[in-house]
Amino acid sequence: MNVLRVRGLGVDFRGHTVLDRLDLDVAAGEAVVILGGSGSGKSTLLRAIMGLVPAPGRVRAAEMLMDGVHDLTSAHVLRQVRGRRIGLVLQDPALALSPLRRVGSLVAEAAGAAAPVPRLLVDAGFAEPDVVAGRRSFELSGGMAQRVGLALAVAADPSLLLADEPTTALDGPARDELVRTLRRRVHAGTALLLVTHDVGVAAALADRVVVLHRGRVVESGPPGRVLGSPTHATTRGLVRDVPWAMPARTRRPATTDRPALLHVEGLTARHPGNDRPVLDGLDLQVADGEVVGIAGRSGGGKTTLLRCLLGLHRPVSGTLRLAGTDPATQGWAAVRRAVQLVPQDPRASLNPWRSALRLVAEPLVYHRIGDRATRRARAHELLAEVGLADLADRRPGELSTGQCQRVAIARALAVRPRLLVADEPASALDVTLQADVVRLLARVVAENGTGALVVSHDLHVLERLCDRVAVLDGGRIVEDLPVERLRADATHPCTHALLDAHPIDPLAVSPRRAG
Repeated sequence: MNVLRVRGLGVDFRGHTVLDRLDLDVAAGEAVVILGGSGSGKSTLLRAIMGLVPAPGRVRAAEMLMDGVHDLTSAHVLRQVRGRRIGLVLQDPALALSPLRRVGSLVAEAAGAAAPVPRLLVDAGFAEPDVVAGRRSFELSGGMAQRVGLALAVAADPSLLLADEPTTALDGPARDELVRTLRRRVHAGTALLLVTHDVGVAAALADRVVVLHRGRVVESGPPGRVLGSPTHATTRGLVRDVPWAMPARTRRPATTDRPALLHVEGLTARHPGNDRPVLDGLDLQVADGEVVGIAGRSGGGKTTLLRCLLGLHRPVSGTLRLAGTDPATQGWAAVRRAVQLVPQDPRASLNPWRSALRLVAEPLVYHRIGDRATRRARAHELLAEVGLADLADRRPGELSTGQCQRVAIARALAVRPRLLVADEPASALDVTLQADVVRLLARVVAENGTGALVVSHDLHVLERLCDRVAVLDGGRIVEDLPVERLRADATHPCTHALLDAHPIDPLAVSPRRAG
């Protein structure tokens, strides 16, 4: 029996077609994976089903039924089934979590009497559910927020689960655990509709793969056929452009005479009301023109480290010097232009009422660089570099999350910083655009002598971009090696766990029922 039936679904934004006459069925106990590149309409499909397409979007559908009787084009019906019969895992769940309430309270409200909170958090991948239940959203890493979002979505035991890129913020082991969790729910009879740009996740999870390109279905069928013998150019591109095939950056020769652009010593940080340190006596250096990667498990302190480096989180102890300046004594205003951030959740950092062009030009205005014409020219140049030349007038609500990520990268590069701090800069992008971002960041470093600190759970990205990779676990750097020696000389269990979590080979497809 079809839990979801969609016929003739279309979505337009200001005359631009995002989805075009789409038909889709999802049966009970079936996992359907929507695969496609950034901006293909994947997230818009889920929003349209849930009635969450933002203005000025216009939705039209000949038919959209749940269980054959519930008309999902009706606002009244949607209010009855959202959160009860239909669960939604958002791509950026941190935006949906109230910063004033603890995780346990949010999950308990969603679950009612359906399931105990600790069990839901354990099922979502938390080894210490009581600790997580006491935290608020701003005390969670991106990966932890993603898992809390899953717990909220399944709390009421929905018959239809919609998941929007649920693995992008997760490290390899956590991603694999989430796939196993979703498999169990599908085996129990839940209908799953998941959108992703990750071919490995599609191969591991799907009963049926539907490939979207520019709002249209271009290929559909069992994963063994669609991914093993793709017929459309879009599918072939997604399968071909695996992460380890990305070009490696031409690295500068290792040397010890480059001045330290970033010097961190003994850095310790905690979350408010929590005595357990998130960072525990951490030491780190980045030389001028050097690209250093920070790898680690979700919740290991990577994002907290970046927040400390940007003056957004006050450490308990330790010293920090940026471009020869001590912000603690000389003030953060002295280093704001020299250090720029590419945030992990770009949608949360972009003003929803401003166009992409204006958002990229904003740092130039703030730092009083150039006149109005110069700023516009620089913004247009950067948007072209990140592949958004035709979308300069779009607002964040009219862009996919991957497109918002590229706006955030362009914005960070606007003032030509000395140190670029990037928090998962490629996690929301499909593999083709990941390669583009690696090339873009590599070129910026090479041309401007810019140093960079790049946080990622994807070691394939770090190996192709960085000179050196430091592994963060338990608030400390437990491994710090040149990338060419990482696989041969790594000794710490956390490093080995990350190295072992390769993306699943999309050509070696095994049906999910085998898992």
